[in-house]
Amino acid sequence: MFSKFKFKDYINEGLASIGFKVPTEIQEEVIPKALDKVNIIGKSKTGTGKTHAFILPMLQMLDEELDEIQATIIVPTRELGTQIYEQILKITKFSLTPINCKLYVGGTDRQVELNKINKKSPQIVIGTIGKLNDLAIKENILKIHTSKLVIIDEADMVFEMSEISDLDKVFSRFNDIQVMSFSATIPNSLIDFLNKYFSNNVVIDLIGKNTQKEEIDHIFIPTKNKDKNSLLCSLLNFINPYLCLIFANTIKEVNEVSAMLSQNGFKVAKITGELESRERKQVLKRIKDGLYQYVVCSDIASRGLDIVGVSHVVNFSLPSDIMYYIHRIGRTARLNQTGQAISFYDYEDEEYLSNLKKKGLNYVYMSLKDGELVKTRERNYTQKKAKNEAIEEAIHKKYKMPDKVKPGYRKKRKEIINKEIKKAKKERINEMYRKRAIQKRYEDR
Repeated sequence: MFSKFKFKDYINEGLASIGFKVPTEIQEEVIPKALDKVNIIGKSKTGTGKTHAFILPMLQMLDEELDEIQATIIVPTRELGTQIYEQILKITKFSLTPINCKLYVGGTDRQVELNKINKKSPQIVIGTIGKLNDLAIKENILKIHTSKLVIIDEADMVFEMSEISDLDKVFSRFNDIQVMSFSATIPNSLIDFLNKYFSNNVVIDLIGKNTQKEEIDHIFIPTKNKDKNSLLCSLLNFINPYLCLIFANTIKEVNEVSAMLSQNGFKVAKITGELESRERKQVLKRIKDGLYQYVVCSDIASRGLDIVGVSHVVNFSLPSDIMYYIHRIGRTARLNQTGQAISFYDYEDEEYLSNLKKKGLNYVYMSLKDGELVKTRERNYTQKKAKNEAIEEAIHKKYKMPDKVKPGYRKKRKEIINKEIKKAKKERINEMYRKRAIQKRYEDR
């Protein structure tokens, strides 16, 4: 129970108001160490309660009577910042002493922000690197140097999206601090990078090599020789989700898919980076109010958005980075609920699917037949691998290495071989589908 942490009375009231009684695994691991002022790098699957793992000890350590910035929370997007801000307010509203928490992200009135900071310093700051760089470095008005605690949420995305020079400027303002970094995906290279900024980090890894959430069923549907738009409409009619997030890789594709679904009678919202801050807030509110059953979105919605009731995630297009796949499907099955992740794939995605297997993700292949999802036989990777190896061996023999090699020849030879291998594999796949199409026409007669 949370009572074992001996939180302040108002924190316990806040927890009771949101129905939190038993800490999750990440909270069990993080909270005691955080209260002991330990630097933490936390890895945990999405939807496991990371936000409250740092909110609760932060509030416990806060001096409500001290009117200066005591904690700075760094986020990659305004949506995640807004979400954390709202969660903090749900707890702090029970404090007898008012707690001043401020959100600094893009899309706000800069002059109004400057005036408010001049009048009264916040105690908790939530902001993106860009905004903190503007207010704390360029304007030198947001006094983040007084922070005793720095929290970096979705750390891999913060470092990926920010210029190193901006990171250096912001982090150089902190002195003698405790730092906590969190994400579902923190590669070893980022851990090394964080260790350069903040020493003596304790890594809490609740993922290891297995990124799979047992509560999510992963389904892959082939799309070769099929109209993806028609396939998507048929799929949505079959699953009839409570709330479905449909991911596409580009803003153009998001706009096209949402327009297509609207034309086919689906009530659709969309979330992309091109929406103004006010528009995105309105869309998110309507989604939370249950006005939409389908949301088409870009990867901006894959990080930190905790939309209650997402029963299905559909990947209309697979993201090039597997880490984004993990974050996308993490929008469903949050806090031990169940969900389905359904992805369209082409046979050229074989290596992608193999890499997902290596990450510990188990999935099934299914097809839509007569308006229903039917399990299909798993592709024979061994047989395909043997054929691919035979193709590669033949091409390598075609371009034998001469006894005397001119400068640059090895590199040129490798480029030629790789290009020819790619072409040969593509031709083999096309031939396979040509034969299948002929067979299908014969069967239809």
